[in-house]
Amino acid sequence: HCLSALKPNGRALYEACKQVNARSYLVDTPEAISSQWFEGAHSVGICGATSTPKWLMEKCKEQIEAFSFD
Repeated sequence: HCLSALKPNGRALYEACKQVNARSYLVDTPEAISSQWFEGAHSVGICGATSTPKWLMEKCKEQIEAFSFD
């Protein structure tokens, strides 16, 4: 999950995601996303609080798609 860590709503959403999926991550920028997080993953979800701009979530998606998985 890609969320803005700076906003309280983003942090609350992250905590809720973490309860459902221990492999949830809170990031401020797409560059903070690590390819190692996706080892063995079959799917990926990206979410953000209401204050998270759609363009930021799109950038997170692009960052993940740029990783090379064999």
